[in-house]
Amino acid sequence: MESSGCVGLMAVVAISSSVALVVHQFHKRLVADFMKKAELELGGGRIKRPKKKVTFAADVVEPSTDNKEYRRRRRRSNPEEEAVISMPV
Repeated sequence: MESSGCVGLMAVVAISSSVALVVHQFHKRLVADFMKKAELELGGGRIKRPKKKVTFAADVVEPSTDNKEYRRRRRRSNPEEEAVISMPV
């Protein structure tokens, strides 16, 4: 008689703890969804957008080899443009 009461008590503890864990997980998810909605309504949560990729024009990108030669040629090709840029406004 005593062992059947012990088995019954263990069954009640196991079922009630399982129900408590399921309710706890459900509550956490419900609160998380509510917080996301509240942040969006208040403007605190920003939508993550993908970063924009920058591409340079072909004449702007320096070649990986012999950068000094490239710069020297670029300086000689536009001396008037450099003079206009260096003048104070």
